[in-house]
Amino acid sequence: MTACTTFFHIPELVASLAPFLNTKDIAHLVKTNRLLSHACGPLFWSDLDIHNPDAALALIHSPSALQALTENLGNIRSLAAETNFIAHYVIGLLSFLDSNPLTEVLRPSWLPSLTTNKICPASLSFPPLTNLTQLYCSLSINLPCGSQWSADQLSLQLCWFVSLNPGLQELAVDGLRLGDDLVLRVIARTISRLHRLKHLTLAPAHKAHVGHCVAEILLFNCPKSIESFILDSEIVSGPTLPGRMPNDLDRDEGPVVVRKAPLVNLKDLRLPEHYAGFRAQDLCSIMEQCPVIESWVVPCVDNEEAGQELSDTLQRHCPKIRELTVRAPGKEQHGPTVISIMEKMPSQQLEVFSFKSYREFLPDRMMISLQRHSESLRVIRFDNCCRIGRQTIMKILTGCKALEEFVIDGLTHFPSRVDLSLEDAVEFKWVSTRLRRLQLVMTFGDFEEGGMNSEGSWSWSENDLDRWSLVEKFALQIGSLRDLEVLDIRALNVATGSAVSRYHQVPVPGLVTLEDRSKNRFGFLDQLKDLHKLRELGGSFRMSAMTAVTGTMGAREVAWLSENWSSLRAAEFMPPNHELNMIPVPECLHELQINRPDLRISLQ
Repeated sequence: MTACTTFFHIPELVASLAPFLNTKDIAHLVKTNRLLSHACGPLFWSDLDIHNPDAALALIHSPSALQALTENLGNIRSLAAETNFIAHYVIGLLSFLDSNPLTEVLRPSWLPSLTTNKICPASLSFPPLTNLTQLYCSLSINLPCGSQWSADQLSLQLCWFVSLNPGLQELAVDGLRLGDDLVLRVIARTISRLHRLKHLTLAPAHKAHVGHCVAEILLFNCPKSIESFILDSEIVSGPTLPGRMPNDLDRDEGPVVVRKAPLVNLKDLRLPEHYAGFRAQDLCSIMEQCPVIESWVVPCVDNEEAGQELSDTLQRHCPKIRELTVRAPGKEQHGPTVISIMEKMPSQQLEVFSFKSYREFLPDRMMISLQRHSESLRVIRFDNCCRIGRQTIMKILTGCKALEEFVIDGLTHFPSRVDLSLEDAVEFKWVSTRLRRLQLVMTFGDFEEGGMNSEGSWSWSENDLDRWSLVEKFALQIGSLRDLEVLDIRALNVATGSAVSRYHQVPVPGLVTLEDRSKNRFGFLDQLKDLHKLRELGGSFRMSAMTAVTGTMGAREVAWLSENWSSLRAAEFMPPNHELNMIPVPECLHELQINRPDLRISLQ
């Protein structure tokens, strides 16, 4: 027996190949010979993705595919599915149980009776699928033949399906009917019995509103093994606990009990959005039971006093928080609440800080709070930013030594709110030299129209020479970031009157141009030669915006890019979908595509 044959006779060794092979690779192995088919067949079925409705229906209506699926149900460990497959699988399972009454699978009293009309093959029959460790399911995709079952029925079907897989470690479901009392009670009991569950993500259909009680009921019915809990929805007023009537279908299973025991493994928590604001006591009662929480999406509170009380609770009960995320702006007290939390955390502990729709709240306190974690912060993001001051930006770049990702996004829609200028960016030396991703929005000022003599040499005013000197300093700052993988610099002209320039209409001067001393032309591309890891270049680098004054690209620059930035895979030299829109490509970019066929000249 050869070493290769021996390898494929040992299931554990075959399973170790999985991280290095995709589905097509495994399919090729299965078709090679009988040995590989027998050895790799379970590997092929271990991860089944039929989330696409067309793929699900094709499977259901193919007798050979159904036969293969039935024979390999025991090998499936991870399943991604949608409404069609889940509904038809449950119908097939009920048919199988009717034909095999000795099968030890209990049918709960609340499971709805289902009919298929003409969608489902009459012979559909599935044995129980019980070995899943991962399940990703969407109930929000419409059935192809209209509304076959109600959202309540589908949610209850799925709960029964989940209950048959007690070994689940990851569960993500979109489209649940969380507004129904019976469904909510069944879901709560179901997840309480998944004693190995680590990651739970739930979302109601169309991110519908849920009552105050829903998050607390679901969270405190999770098993102690839970490590991450995400409920993606919005909150409205509702009862404190779903009521249960004497004639309810789940009357034999007893009441839903919200346990108030610490979730000793929960590290990641995202509660529903509550734009009116949580009351302090509601949030504090939850956070008191999360002693090891590390990553938290900060909800909005109803007043500033509630924010202070919340930060005090976190200081006492949640000493391990390392990631803070704000997903929605909420009320004015949202910013002060986050700052208060940062102030009361142990110093040099916060690693990730992400604030969506940030507007400058208490800039002095914000800078002090960031400085308090300057040695530990690795990621700072201001997505869809409304306004941020130059002092805050520079405090980050000149103070956060461990920073690997710094993103300011959104200001391109509000040029008048851009506060960072070229002068600000080069005033102090940056210490954030470990950056792998950098995205800035800034102004570079205007150059006077330089003159060109008869020999083709440029002459510059004193103001222009000073500005070119600043651009060189900026290029040196960027060039010192040797770990940089993604660079996005968006240049804007501050609006004066009615004229507003978008970032793709304003070039970053000199950064993708080589110096030409014979023509007295400035260019600082060579200052960026140490960015060997750069994969993506975005922002104000469109060829259409480049001018003779600010610097253009030609054959020399193309040769330089081909030689020095071998890792570059995408650059924003052209608009998105320029091929479809029949936008002419400059000759130098044609040459670049020939030299570097793996490089895209636009960001899709």
